[in-house]
Amino acid sequence: MDFFKPVIVFFKRKSPVLGVMGRIVALLMLSLILSIPLYAAENTESIVEVRGGGSVLFEHVTGVWCEVCADHEPWVAAMVESNGERLIRVDLHDVIEDPLGNEAATHRRMRLNHTMPFPTYHLDGHAETTSSTSRGELQMSLLAAESARKTHEVIEATIELDDIGGVVTVEVADPIQTEGTQLTLLLLDTSVTITSAEATNGLLVHSAVLQSVMSIEMNGNKTIKPFSWGSVEMSPGQGLNAVFEFDWPDGINADTVTLVVVHEHVEVGDDPATLSALSWAIDDPSEEVERFGWMVMILFGCAIVMLFLRSRNSF
Repeated sequence: MDFFKPVIVFFKRKSPVLGVMGRIVALLMLSLILSIPLYAAENTESIVEVRGGGSVLFEHVTGVWCEVCADHEPWVAAMVESNGERLIRVDLHDVIEDPLGNEAATHRRMRLNHTMPFPTYHLDGHAETTSSTSRGELQMSLLAAESARKTHEVIEATIELDDIGGVVTVEVADPIQTEGTQLTLLLLDTSVTITSAEATNGLLVHSAVLQSVMSIEMNGNKTIKPFSWGSVEMSPGQGLNAVFEFDWPDGINADTVTLVVVHEHVEVGDDPATLSALSWAIDDPSEEVERFGWMVMILFGCAIVMLFLRSRNSF
């Protein structure tokens, strides 16, 4: 208690050293330090509203054993980043000798009628006849996919997340088509690092790795991969409406995932399979809280030391 005596005295009497501004600064520091638990608590549950639909769905069939995939990755990643919301990357890994492969990826590959080769780039469901061998060629494929779609719908999604899982409520108020279509939710691991022993092709870090998928067709048929991931139901309202509920899968860092909502054809044909698509990447609130906390602690500590020294000098 003797250590805090100068601080207490500082607030009780006028200080000729620091004056009013000094007391204001100290009070602000105290307010900031007290706000840290509240800030952290607010980030344990979040509700976000997302609106979009014009993105091209870019399903990238790949494998950790694929040497060409590793060679292409630098310019594929650069092309995806440079185009922002124009496209949504979803990596579908092979289940053979690939630790990132799973039944969700296998389901999407089967829907795309994919067998070979690796890599293959599917834009809105259409595979390139000849896989791009440069960033420029892939950019041209994106332009062709955007042109083929002609128009798109607007998807509105309300995303509610907590430490256990989440609920995604989806509405397509004015759908282009309903018959033969489905609403789909994809869960991606934004960035996955594997060991050098697992990385046969030498690529350790993998982006946008598909982990789970849920779809509901307009006739009520459902697909959930893995089956235990969650549930989905159609809901009343204008246009197309569905509610997806899920738990975080084992081994997933809930702070570094991306959710993708798609309205698409059940079967891939000659027309673009994607009618509309949007994505939302979850930022890591824990890092923000940690950085904020350390900054406040340092500033508050400096203020306490300054008050202690100057108050002692004033006695």
